[in-house]
Amino acid sequence: MKRVLVTGAASGIGAQTCVTLRAAGWDVVAADRMPGEGIVALEVTSEENWNAVVANAWPLAALVNCAGVRSRFPIPDMALTEFDRLLHILVSGSFIGIKAFATRAKADGRGGAIVNIASVVSTHAVGGQVHYVAAKAGVAGLTRASAVELATDGIRVNAIAPGVIRTPMTADRLGDPEQLAWLKNRVPMARVGEPSDIADAVEFLLSDRASYITGVVLPVDGGWTAS
Repeated sequence: MKRVLVTGAASGIGAQTCVTLRAAGWDVVAADRMPGEGIVALEVTSEENWNAVVANAWPLAALVNCAGVRSRFPIPDMALTEFDRLLHILVSGSFIGIKAFATRAKADGRGGAIVNIASVVSTHAVGGQVHYVAAKAGVAGLTRASAVELATDGIRVNAIAPGVIRTPMTADRLGDPEQLAWLKNRVPMARVGEPSDIADAVEFLLSDRASYITGVVLPVDGGWTAS
């Protein structure tokens, strides 16, 4: 049985990804900054913590970088510390995970697969969250660059770019009837996505069915980026 490490596993897309991967036959190591039953503690901005978690979970065949945060501020009201915080968690956190995984995989002569979680805003910007947009664009770029560098080592690196997904992170917006109506009108399929929509795509990209796919940032967005 292949083993995969999933970050951000306590809720939302990360939690559903663990469920979906287990159903597909994966041995899942769930990690989150809020540990609980069956979830190991991981602060993704700590290289020491990453190295310890990966070492304890090894050997791994795959990694899913799903940990994330979000906040909203207009540019004049945004503190530099908040801008840096999101880039540190989303971009640096994903990089440290890729580094920890790739270092051990290369030393063992193993291949593997990595999936990062980007966002549709990495290519289709929105206002009020410039730090989040910049960070997710960074995740997309990190994905492509890592895929190119690690391809000859047999390590595939892809990303999912979710659209509007029903998670605790989006609960405030989806609980507002006006915003919900606007979001549904913006999505050609006229519905909000579910965590399972993203988890199914993650499972595909980790599987042997995607063995010739690397460096892709796959929108799973109900047509958002097509319109």
